[in-house]
Amino acid sequence: MWYVIQTLGGEEERTAHMIRRKIPPYYMKECFVPKRERMKKFHGTWNKVEEILFHGYVFVISETPESLYQELKKIPRLTKMLGRENALFFPLSETEEQMVQGIGDQEHRTVISRIKADEGKKIRVIDGPLKDYVGDVVKVNLHKREVVVRVEFMGKMVELFMGVEMVVDDKCQNI
Repeated sequence: MWYVIQTLGGEEERTAHMIRRKIPPYYMKECFVPKRERMKKFHGTWNKVEEILFHGYVFVISETPESLYQELKKIPRLTKMLGRENALFFPLSETEEQMVQGIGDQEHRTVISRIKADEGKKIRVIDGPLKDYVGDVVKVNLHKREVVVRVEFMGKMVELFMGVEMVVDDKCQNI
């Protein structure tokens, strides 16, 4: 099952590294921080960068959550394992797990989607993880080469920023 651990914003990688280092692997299959690719302009040149997709969260896959929780108590600066109801912690729903898996690759990285846009910023996705979420797009910012998608996560609606690249006649265009 997949679990979400809340941590301080900006401390996601450090927390995940500490968990991987201090908790024996038999308590968890994987510990990761989902990332997204996007294009960013530095000194007039577009560069591909990686940024954290879910700020303040670290993901852990475990079949022994109670034992994992006891081990996590030993990690300094760890906020809490998130859950619903009055349970100590609760796994992601199957839908939430599929969503995180569906937008990410094997390294839990959401790659840039290729899109075509018309005059009114209405987009058509050519390929990429955004393909399944076009109806959930709430904002298109072609200048920053990103779109905002609203999805349900941990019982609330959250906005995910996903990178896009413009395509003209099946060729990517700098915008």
